[in-house]
Amino acid sequence: MSKRLIIDLNQQKYMEIRKLQLIGGSSYMVSLPKSWIDANSLKKGDELVLHVDAKYIRIHPKNTRHVLRGKIKLRRCDYSFLKRFIHSIYVQGLDEVILEGDFNNCSITRISDIARNLMGLEIIDAREDRVVLKCIAEANLAEIMNRFSQIVSNMFNLLKRGLKKKDSREFKDIVKLERDADRLYMLAVRKTNKMLKEFSCPTDWDELRFMLGMRTVSKHMEDIADLVYSFSTKVSSNPEGFSTYIPSVSEAKRLFENAYCAYVNSDVNLAEETINATEQLQKVASGEMLCISMQIRGIGEIAFNKAVREEMYVD
Repeated sequence: MSKRLIIDLNQQKYMEIRKLQLIGGSSYMVSLPKSWIDANSLKKGDELVLHVDAKYIRIHPKNTRHVLRGKIKLRRCDYSFLKRFIHSIYVQGLDEVILEGDFNNCSITRISDIARNLMGLEIIDAREDRVVLKCIAEANLAEIMNRFSQIVSNMFNLLKRGLKKKDSREFKDIVKLERDADRLYMLAVRKTNKMLKEFSCPTDWDELRFMLGMRTVSKHMEDIADLVYSFSTKVSSNPEGFSTYIPSVSEAKRLFENAYCAYVNSDVNLAEETINATEQLQKVASGEMLCISMQIRGIGEIAFNKAVREEMYVD
């Protein structure tokens, strides 16, 4: 197994020539390359530092620093090896590490358990072929929300699997995921509050709406996670009745994933379909499943409004 880490310092250099423009009769302006703005995750209102010399000016984002990233192939997923391996990565001081390999729910849960005990380390993406670990300070709001949605979907998966097998032992990891959902909700709130505080005045209303929408969607997801955990606890004492819950759980999982997808992609049609489908689910659901469908509808309505707003042109 290769132990070489590939570090990407994003140190690409190139030269461009841009024209100086006169604005307002007495001020001059030169535009900055969009690729540089995107690479440094800058937005309107961010502060830049100018180092002025007689012949040149150096510009860099305020408080910028290199982000160290690593990528490595992982061929073993037993707990003892994973723990030693992730601890070794942690002490290297990397801000982000991509683990490539074959991962299932069990191995992802192990990695999550290990990361949970390391200050500031979080899974921000988990798929069958890769798991991304990132320092919380470097994670952005979109990454946090995407991981949040993965956790809620996995809670539905564990619930479905236990119901199909009529085995409540399959529910044991739901409580861990519910705790992770609570932690990510608090992190999402922290990030949005920090972003809101950076507004000297709310002139960019689109960005303000985006942050408030993220905050509300994260609350809906946190409530859904709590309800899935509560539902699994309630039904675990009656395995014989598990099969009766499978259709509503499967539909709730599908609608949640559609609602979040509609929100991320600003898909007005998918949002509308999801809202209508949650209305149908509410007619047959009760208890926690009824509450879950109402929370999903809330995400669908936010997604619908976001999609309409982004399509609208105002003179």
